[in-house]
Amino acid sequence: MASGSCACKYIKYTTSVPPTRLSNCHCTTCRKQSGAPYLAFVHFPTGTIQWQTNPTEWKSSDTASRTFCPRCGSVLSMKVYSMPDVEEVAAGTLDDDVKGLIPPPSAHIFLAEKASWYELPEDGAERFDEWSQ
Repeated sequence: MASGSCACKYIKYTTSVPPTRLSNCHCTTCRKQSGAPYLAFVHFPTGTIQWQTNPTEWKSSDTASRTFCPRCGSVLSMKVYSMPDVEEVAAGTLDDDVKGLIPPPSAHIFLAEKASWYELPEDGAERFDEWSQ
């Protein structure tokens, strides 16, 4: 149903289920890791992503671990420990064959850490200063 990869295509993945949610994280770690004002994640049920090559894992905090490509550095996914049934995949890694499958953004989270220079658009998504599941 959907596929994706890192920038250099060393790490590829597929899934046969549609994502359940799209959220935009404005926390400092996501901003620094992505080099963008926020990092968009699509949520999939745990165990539904099949990695052709396993990405490198990094425990980024006491609440989550992230994965990335060891060759090109692309951010690939995040696992929030309090959400064992969800695997979040960086939306920008999805291939273009997902048009119509990705829901509109449902939330902007960690707005207390939002880049001061970025103006958040009115997109109808819920807004939270901290974490929201």
